Amino acid sequence: MTDVLLDFLLDIGAWFKPYQYQAAMAIVATLLVLFGNQINSHIKKMFAGYHFIVRTIAFVLVCAFGYGLATVWLTAVLNEQLAKVPLAYLVPVHLVIFIAMGIHAQKQRHI
Repeated sequence: MTDVLLDFLLDIGAWFKPYQYQAAMAIVATLLVLFGNQINSHIKKMFAGYHFIVRTIAFVLVCAFGYGLATVWLTAVLNEQLAKVPLAYLVPVHLVIFIAMGIHAQKQRHI
């Protein structure tokens, strides 16, 4: 029975492997959505005493470049780490990550 399960996990892992980068990006994007309000609140507190123009420029820089750079860079880092996961565990690891993010989202009342 375990050989059948292992073969199944290896087959599904081999099928999933080419989509690993997209899954890593989905994880990073989901994390940014889950923690975006906290990041924005922190930035808002940092620039609270500044002029409107400075606050606007900071907001644009953080949103356009900060989140974009974080998405690109963190996706590459996460993809490198997920590439180290053995093929048989690749899909279960992704499922656990997405389920954990879903549980966190539920606890934070995001969904």
